[in-house]
Amino acid sequence: MTDFLEQSFQFVLSKWYWTSFFFFVFFSLLYFLGAAITDYLVRRKEPDLKKIVNAPKKGQRAIEIRNSLISILVFSIQAILFQQLFAMGIFQVGFSQPWNCLWEIPALFLWNEVHFYCMHWLLHRKWMIRNVHRVHHWSVEPTAYSIYSFHWVEAFMLGTVIFFPLFVHNFQIYSLLSLPLMSLLVNLLGHCNHELSDESDPSSFSKYTFRHSMHHKYGKGNFGFMLPWIDQLFGTQLPKNNT
Repeated sequence: MTDFLEQSFQFVLSKWYWTSFFFFVFFSLLYFLGAAITDYLVRRKEPDLKKIVNAPKKGQRAIEIRNSLISILVFSIQAILFQQLFAMGIFQVGFSQPWNCLWEIPALFLWNEVHFYCMHWLLHRKWMIRNVHRVHHWSVEPTAYSIYSFHWVEAFMLGTVIFFPLFVHNFQIYSLLSLPLMSLLVNLLGHCNHELSDESDPSSFSKYTFRHSMHHKYGKGNFGFMLPWIDQLFGTQLPKNNT
């Protein structure tokens, strides 16, 4: 399996156009399959789940899909830079030490949290929220299809998450593949807009779906991705009585 992954990786990164094509297909599959499965499960369980924000807009899904395809195109163009840095030997990927994944995957998860908070905080500065992040916040009611519904500038900013770690460490291929999968799963759960926890305290770990729905509802605060602690540290969490 590792040999197959290594050969496939070398082929995908052999030419910039193969890299860009692969990433466009890869993220498209993640997006459409993940959103469709999440939407199906939510609809099936809807009688047992409480909807958090009820503010759908006409044609919302079509607009979210259009915006998401633009974001996926941006991701695929960014991948060309990844391919060039790999070809130059600046980025290297490991295939022979899978046990490193035991610490690399948690490290990438935590880095994703920090990176998302920083980018999200920047996106809420006055000019950025008016001209860039407003595209994502057009969806007052978050849905599974809004996870990549970004302005192209926001898509580029969030897509830089993989670059910084590779400048300081040669991650295993399984660890790198885990990052978009983890991000997608947390994004889908965060945007499903239905209560998945009976916990009453909005600051508890299990209430991240509620926290992000409140972020869409009020258009401010709760900048964290999944964990509540960075918002608590910097005082950017929404008040507990915001419901």
